[in-house]
Amino acid sequence: MYILGVSGSPVDGSNTDSIIKEILRSSGAEEQEFLKLSDMNVGPCRAHMKCVQNNRCDIDDDWTFVSRKLLRADAVVLGSPTYYSAPSSFMKCFIERCYSLRHQKLLLKGKLAAVVAVGCATEQAVVDWMVKTLTAEGMEVVGNMAVKGTITCLSCGKGASCPYPIWNTYSKEMTGVEYGIKEAYTKYLDILPDNVPYEKGSAKILSGHRVALTEPSVLKSAQTLGKRIGSLHRERSSGLVRI
Repeated sequence: MYILGVSGSPVDGSNTDSIIKEILRSSGAEEQEFLKLSDMNVGPCRAHMKCVQNNRCDIDDDWTFVSRKLLRADAVVLGSPTYYSAPSSFMKCFIERCYSLRHQKLLLKGKLAAVVAVGCATEQAVVDWMVKTLTAEGMEVVGNMAVKGTITCLSCGKGASCPYPIWNTYSKEMTGVEYGIKEAYTKYLDILPDNVPYEKGSAKILSGHRVALTEPSVLKSAQTLGKRIGSLHRERSSGLVRI
């Protein structure tokens, strides 16, 4: 089995990267490859529609290289951080460019797939979007992970005194807590009594970085998902029919 992992995170050694790599490792695939989109040049779809006849995008960038690997893969694991309640622009561009592979032949049909989204509040929504898009490409999405990651404000250097960090976001009356962000900063931050959203930031940063794979539940989920991909591929290869 050849399994391909694709990360939309621009951060070196990110939680997104490490989770994807653990899924790849746990799959037991004979051939594993990891691509980091921020190290490549894959731009957005420009709607030229020249790919309709031959399933080849005419944009001169790294998509040709990436798409060849995508077409060869038996299984694909896509992962993205959550930026502004959406996947990163790197991952969005990647998925847009998959459009060139669907005309007339649906070239990704039947490939095993899994998705990962890492964020502080809306990662499940990003997972749901990615699942829908890959399903529309004909892929069999066999699992997903929505994981709490590092809040940028914890490590930017100004979060403790900034009146506009993620936990104060939206307004005085409606802070980030109401948007599910509290779970992401529990154990990493103490908001002090004199904190006033949009006026005066006052917090104590306990830890600036969350290492997701050190959390047993995250590690187990990644390993379980990887093993599931490997098992399903072996079933297919042996001719077993899943009921």
